[in-house]
Amino acid sequence: MIHNKTPRPLHVLSSIPRSGSTLLSSLLSQRPDTFVSPTSSLGEVISSAEKTFVNNYSSAADMKKVGELLNATVTAHYRDREEEFVFDKGRYWPNPNLIGLMTKLQGSIKIVTTIRPVVECIASYVRLIKPKDVKTFCYSDSIIQQVMVIHDVMKMGYEKYPDSMLLIEYDDLVAAPLEQLHRIADFVGAPRFNDYDFNNVCNTQEDDNKWEIDGLHDLRPVVGTIDVLPAIEVLGEEVFNFFNRGEFWRRKMIITPVEKDPLDYQLEAGLRGDIEQSKDMNDALLLERPDCPRVRYNSGWFSLYKGKLQEGHKSLDVGRKINVFGDPDIRSIRPKWTGESNSTVLLNLEGGYGDQIHGYRFAEYIAARNNKVIVSCDPQLASIFAEKFPVVEHANALGVYHDYWVPSMSAIRPLGYTYEMISGKPYIDRVASPVKGRIGIKWSGNPMFAHEQHRLFPENLMFDAVREFNCVSLQKEEGADLRPYWMPLAKMDTWQDTRKAISECELIISSCTGLAHLSAAMGVKTWIVIPILPYYLWALPGDVTPYYDSVTLFRQQKHESWKEPFVKIKEQLQCMRTLQMAA
Repeated sequence: MIHNKTPRPLHVLSSIPRSGSTLLSSLLSQRPDTFVSPTSSLGEVISSAEKTFVNNYSSAADMKKVGELLNATVTAHYRDREEEFVFDKGRYWPNPNLIGLMTKLQGSIKIVTTIRPVVECIASYVRLIKPKDVKTFCYSDSIIQQVMVIHDVMKMGYEKYPDSMLLIEYDDLVAAPLEQLHRIADFVGAPRFNDYDFNNVCNTQEDDNKWEIDGLHDLRPVVGTIDVLPAIEVLGEEVFNFFNRGEFWRRKMIITPVEKDPLDYQLEAGLRGDIEQSKDMNDALLLERPDCPRVRYNSGWFSLYKGKLQEGHKSLDVGRKINVFGDPDIRSIRPKWTGESNSTVLLNLEGGYGDQIHGYRFAEYIAARNNKVIVSCDPQLASIFAEKFPVVEHANALGVYHDYWVPSMSAIRPLGYTYEMISGKPYIDRVASPVKGRIGIKWSGNPMFAHEQHRLFPENLMFDAVREFNCVSLQKEEGADLRPYWMPLAKMDTWQDTRKAISECELIISSCTGLAHLSAAMGVKTWIVIPILPYYLWALPGDVTPYYDSVTLFRQQKHESWKEPFVKIKEQLQCMRTLQMAA
């Protein structure tokens, strides 16, 4: 166990972007006994260092030494500060793994977090940046994706360590700043301070050039509420409704017990792995609420589970009405494709990279009916898809001629396919020969997507299962810093680089990610680790899938336990080695 407390505990200021952390930093800095850093990467450094020690088997045994080294890093970072209360400002701190680590290091950690409804944060960005196309900006810009990711990470941290976090709502901070500052003082054990000057607020030391957004951290000199155009008018009704999903802290702050919606009980049953119970609950809800979009959407998964592909997708499409399935309508003046031949069809690839790679298969199916197919996709995937079909980037899709268009996540319906009619053969070419024995590893995907937290597993389970083999890391997004020292990193600057790295592997082991779909689409042997209530593409029971002949599914067997799939992976790897040695 890590211990060795620091003599002066480090406090933290964190935030959802555009929720008032810059204002709070400036106000706290008016206290002579308090220092607040500019945005810092100390949290990431501490987490990465700890993971490096843990994953390095030669050093992991002496965790006391690890604790001493990490504490020394924190102490050294602020050695020159004389103030009694030091706040490190960073958005990574609410990560529950890091909260747990800092609790071990210094006994406890106090995280002051500014919060604001996500839709208001996004509207604030739009007011500041003034994008020409608000809808495209909100749906695709990395800044907005970061807001969603940070909200979800903060939610996980608060649910696991509520006593370590003090939530300061933006509206409360600007309306009653002294009251909120007193709350913070009580939270960290500081004396209350009353000599704040709310009419002379200074800018902080943040460097806006790092974010390439002018005025990102500019502050008004006087604290108070101001009249701004409402978020629904800034974003438009469609975008507003898409992001207006409710916030975790408001659910937490309900005082009187509220009876749960049976829909929530149904979801909980599914997440526990009680699939049949969850299905029975859904059947009852269908009788009770036949017109409820959520109930009908949920029924789609159970239809797929029972092997009814067309019925399942018909119900899943109802999810488009409540923004839980597919992408927003592209608003083409042309009709949707319903199976016609001898036409030009625009196939609009939807969702994340994995969804788009999976949806690309339908270009061949549609073309087989004597149609010309144009593929609309994310620009990062365009060069791969353009090898077989004309491609247009999403932003320019309506500028190309087409007789019909079809959203990829619903294309199975006009095709009229059943599971038995789907081809699992490769549809993207391999670009390199495999290196004997090489295994590509990826342990997490993009956390912004729905239920990402339910498919995240402890990375050390993966590392332990594959440690004795010739592995290469294909982890590029968040989590790449967790790579153990004995696993080299493949070049993945572009999707073409990733494609080559996959091609050079004999086997890919991954969670449900875009990389797994690309590997499977290329016909590379692919093992995918999926949760007990998996994504709709894996709803059909079993360890194989009609979508990809080269895929084996390793399913979680028990809720909140990932041990079983990795035991199977380790066993199968050992069997492969034995067979290769005997050959």
